[in-house]
Amino acid sequence: MIIKTVAIYNRISRANNETDDVLLNHRTITTRLCESKEYKYKIYEEIESGGKFEERKVLLQLLKDIAQGLYDGIVVVELSRIARDNLYSQMIAKVLEENDVPIITPTKIYNLNDESDRFMFDVESMISSKELKAITRRMKNGKIEGAKRGEWIQGNPPIGYKRNDDKKLVIVESEAILVQQIFNYADSGYGIPSIVSKITGYKTANGKSFTTTAIYTILKNRTYTGVITYNAKDKKGNITDSIVTKNAHEAIITREQFSLVQQAVKGRMSGDLETRNRSRGMVLSTLKDLVYCRQCKSKMGFKKDSKQANAIYLKACKCGNRGVSESSLLVAFQKKFRFLERFYREEWQKALETTDTISKDSLVQQNEEMSKTLDKLNSKLKRIRSAYLEEVFTKEEYLSEKSNAESEIKKISDAKDELLQDIESLDKESISSQYESKIEKIRQINDIYNKEVSYKDMVEVNRLLKLMLDKVYYIRLTEKVTGISPSRKGLKVEQGDFIQILIASK
Repeated sequence: MIIKTVAIYNRISRANNETDDVLLNHRTITTRLCESKEYKYKIYEEIESGGKFEERKVLLQLLKDIAQGLYDGIVVVELSRIARDNLYSQMIAKVLEENDVPIITPTKIYNLNDESDRFMFDVESMISSKELKAITRRMKNGKIEGAKRGEWIQGNPPIGYKRNDDKKLVIVESEAILVQQIFNYADSGYGIPSIVSKITGYKTANGKSFTTTAIYTILKNRTYTGVITYNAKDKKGNITDSIVTKNAHEAIITREQFSLVQQAVKGRMSGDLETRNRSRGMVLSTLKDLVYCRQCKSKMGFKKDSKQANAIYLKACKCGNRGVSESSLLVAFQKKFRFLERFYREEWQKALETTDTISKDSLVQQNEEMSKTLDKLNSKLKRIRSAYLEEVFTKEEYLSEKSNAESEIKKISDAKDELLQDIESLDKESISSQYESKIEKIRQINDIYNKEVSYKDMVEVNRLLKLMLDKVYYIRLTEKVTGISPSRKGLKVEQGDFIQILIASK
């Protein structure tokens, strides 16, 4: 066999924590080998961390070039660099065998058309495949243990942090200030598009401008509260283990503020980021985006009067609930709003009285029950696997049972995590802080309502109301019950034009 022109194939895996130095070493070894043999060579290199065969673009191009007869051989540091997966190894071997292209390593040349060499290739490929599974299992377990120790093992840290030598997150002050600013804007009631416009000029870690998606991701990231959350997944992306480690690193955002921001974001979104619950456009009323029909629960909007320049109206609902002038609506709303401060003070007192007794005990008990349920589900998952190995289940039955059990584990783990947050937030300082914030906002709103309201004031009141209120239910009636008739034979009903308001607070 005459070998003149070869392809060098070098590959490293980021998943195995291999660095560019490893790639350089491999390049040095393979090129030195070619020069010592006086081969002409072309280098093919890629950084690949497992993945699917079709994702290995450089290797696929190399195989195409081999099929076109461009090379007499392929040079690698060792067989495992071609592929560790046994199936992939056989697919590659088929192409090399059909084109009579040997594999050249520093210790041996494998002619795959020779029975002895092919046998050695198959044996070593099988060993590499088993080693890959062992390595993958060790790495997975290592990541889980690392997450439990509070280490960051999930790629690039979120903006505001960097990973130090012991794999823990440490704060980057300049970035942390921006993160705090973003949370403060959200906590103050600004919508995500408004936040994007306010931080124009700042760049993400990869040098791009912030988008609504990037801001939404930051606001939903619990890492900023000092928590590490790691979800271990199988090859199909199913979560097999969920690790939550609290106080893993210094927090940029307090848990109290994070909780308040989640309420604010939820108030502006219905479901995912794509489905907005707030409309854009000019603020025609302090109640913009808050009014809902009490009959059919549909959202109701405002419009300008085409004949009177300064007149604003609440539009009629599609179910027949009549609209009304915005001024009349505000009068009815403000009567109800006056009682909101008293309501919050009463709820504050109740919360303080039950914090260390009934409420917390109940949540702790729920957490214990969830832990027991998780233990049972994990035991069930082990039994399912054992049953499959003993051929009690078919593969389809096993995958179905496994998927159902893992789905339940994920659901309960998420609920347990939220419950633990609730337990931690049940302290008097946290409760007082939340209610004081709400009462302060009511004071600010009343101060504005007690003077002539400008457009800027209107926008500010609307922003503050959205932080406290979920919905304002409205209905317009032609009669209402005012008491019992003097003869006590029925209810006393008054005829007229009445507006009824019901405030649903957050």
